[in-house]
Amino acid sequence: MSLSSLTPRETARRRLLDALRREGPMARVEIGHQLSMSPASVSELTANLMEEGVLLADDAGDASPGLFRGRPKVRLFFSETLGSVIGVWMGFNRIELRLVDSAGRNRASRHVERPLRNLGAEEVMDMLAEVITAFARETGAPDVKAIGLACQGYVDTKDGVVAWSPVLGIRDVPLAAGLGTRLGLPVLMENDASAMAFAIAQRDPSLRAGRTACLMIGDGVGLGFLIQGELYRGARFGGSEFGHVRLRRSGPQCRCGGRGCIEAFLADYALHRDAQLIDHRPAPSILLPGEAAMSAIVDQARAGDPALLNLFREAGEVLGDAVGILIQTLEPDHVVICGPGTRAMDLLRPSFEAALETQTIPELRAMSTIHVVESSMDLLTEGVVMQALRELDLELARLKAA
Repeated sequence: MSLSSLTPRETARRRLLDALRREGPMARVEIGHQLSMSPASVSELTANLMEEGVLLADDAGDASPGLFRGRPKVRLFFSETLGSVIGVWMGFNRIELRLVDSAGRNRASRHVERPLRNLGAEEVMDMLAEVITAFARETGAPDVKAIGLACQGYVDTKDGVVAWSPVLGIRDVPLAAGLGTRLGLPVLMENDASAMAFAIAQRDPSLRAGRTACLMIGDGVGLGFLIQGELYRGARFGGSEFGHVRLRRSGPQCRCGGRGCIEAFLADYALHRDAQLIDHRPAPSILLPGEAAMSAIVDQARAGDPALLNLFREAGEVLGDAVGILIQTLEPDHVVICGPGTRAMDLLRPSFEAALETQTIPELRAMSTIHVVESSMDLLTEGVVMQALRELDLELARLKAA
């Protein structure tokens, strides 16, 4: 998303649209406060955007005594008729899709099972294009403007390349270009943990202040890091592969090929693998266990199974070590623990808190607030949908030729 080609006036329009996208419907005076713009500038910009059909007004807001003398605020919001975007999450042999209109309203969603691991690069792109096209056709998606794609692993967001992913058997896949050519649409790519972090921060304004580290646990372990609400990018414009930081050289096998990674202790597949060894439960039909299989392990541990309680105790210690590393290397204002793995947070919490207190410098620990956000995989498609909507807003910010 490049702002360098915008004129000063287009940049002001872009900032205004971004504020509405981030905060939701706002009155003109609230927009002015958010952006430090004069009332005259806000009025002129919003009047033009309303004339173009980009923004609509609703006077059903709360009355505001004093400044508005009891009259309801007139709140501005996006029109829903400016096109739509599709968010896609690509996991192990499964794809999640979400259709959202230009006002940000969810219109449809789908879960699709598809084999991915043994496909070549062209086959992966053909299959994704087929699934997205079918979804758009079945849902009657109006005027799709962009695709947002979230994927596990190391994603180069600048060039749109999946450098490595545990869900694919191939490397350096130019997904954005290949999928964009097949669909005739811009494709924005994101690491799935970064996508979830972005979505969570959009829901909670307090997490958009300062530095926020979101540690996602579930199918794998990922990290999304935000500074003032914007995702931090590395040298290749990708996110962090924090889940593959090695804790113990002789630890359990990880999907990345190494041993002793944080993920190899905490991810769903790691917990299910160890539970299998404990009580000989049936192996999942695919590498990754489903929600039902993981819930069964959690329920059995809550019922008092000593071996499974010990499994979660050790996983909690690893989680404490991982969060301690985050605090002592990044000094975040907020640490968010999120993802489907939070289903077992009550079992992880005692050993997590004990490990965090003993392994972290107290002065640094006191600087970070720990949040646990119970979250599903829906946040992954929500995060990339929001990024795709911002791309749509960039085009809406451009002044139309006279």
